[in-house]
Amino acid sequence: MAATRILIAEDNDLVSLTLEEQLKGLGYDVVGIARNGAEAITLAGRLKPDLIMMDIRMPEMEGTEAAARIRDLMAVPIIMLTAYADKETVRKAEAAGALAYLVKPVNENELPPAINIALARFKELQTLRSQVTELEDSLEARKLIERAKGILMQRLGLNERDAYERLRQRARDKRAKMKDIAQAIIEAEELLGS
Repeated sequence: MAATRILIAEDNDLVSLTLEEQLKGLGYDVVGIARNGAEAITLAGRLKPDLIMMDIRMPEMEGTEAAARIRDLMAVPIIMLTAYADKETVRKAEAAGALAYLVKPVNENELPPAINIALARFKELQTLRSQVTELEDSLEARKLIERAKGILMQRLGLNERDAYERLRQRARDKRAKMKDIAQAIIEAEELLGS
């Protein structure tokens, strides 16, 4: 199994080098080090890491802003690093979408659990997002099918069951999804006018 590819975003050279050595010693693959938030965004897009470890306070762009921008561009788990553990800083990390939070200096023993938890939570979130998308698509398809059934019932004098069967049979004959057949019927109805 390939090592987890990690991008470090940390402006302090000593902290970033120490973190890189710790991660490599634990078997992780450090694919890059960003010195500021803007560079983190660029490197994340280019390197496509499995996980990002991001300092909250960095020059040019705060880590929380960079994390939010990265989240808008791509799906990747982010662990926030900071020397501060106050409520406001934690809240900012949560708002930026961080899946874990480590206080510097980072203890090497804390890294694997934080990384594993962030990766597991990220996988769960991706699964949930996928399920939500599927449900939204299913609901949209159902609305289209119901509308197309109504058109068939009105135009052809069919009952609901027969209209549904007609849609289903047409989808089979065309080797198409019922949603696509329903959409075609709706578009034809709009073209012809009701």
